[in-house]
Amino acid sequence: EIDPGYAAPYAGLAMAYQLDHQNRWSDVPEASLEKAQHFANEATAKDDLDPFGHYVAALVALSKKDYKRWLYEADRALSLNPNYAPALSARGMLHIYTGEPMKALPYIERAMRLDPAFQQQYLHFLAMAYFVAGNFETAAALFKDRIAINPTTDLSRAFLASALGHLGKLEEAREVWHELKEINPGYSHVEHIGRLPFRDP
Repeated sequence: EIDPGYAAPYAGLAMAYQLDHQNRWSDVPEASLEKAQHFANEATAKDDLDPFGHYVAALVALSKKDYKRWLYEADRALSLNPNYAPALSARGMLHIYTGEPMKALPYIERAMRLDPAFQQQYLHFLAMAYFVAGNFETAAALFKDRIAINPTTDLSRAFLASALGHLGKLEEAREVWHELKEINPGYSHVEHIGRLPFRDP
């Protein structure tokens, strides 16, 4: 109200609605995604030079599986600030979800170096890159590191259980799945994976 041209709050609203869609915090996550798109567009229209707005627009494009805009927005954020760790992570995630996981590693590793306070989130994506690449040993170790930092994560546990299954460690996989169901009794891996933006189902 005080400064209608100030873009960051619009980007913040877009982020809040995108996170609601991603985490299913409300009863209307699909409506939240459309609101996220609206506010991300508002943010970038009001200030094309704010990397945060472009980063959030990349996250919204991620949720909408709009790979072309995802790439554009992440690259635009990085052109404005090459050291912007969240945009580096978003750029790396694009490679994971489009089937080129090893190309994601330098982006995510750089994000981790630049933003160690957010390491637990980057660890999950680093582990995912190795998981998608079929390196289940490394993926399992990294998912365990992420769980140690964020003990209530369900998605990292789901991927860890799968990685352990691929390694033939079925008893350990069952234990991890049991922990997951204690944390989130209503968890559905099929539903959760279904809303991740993998290009190839």
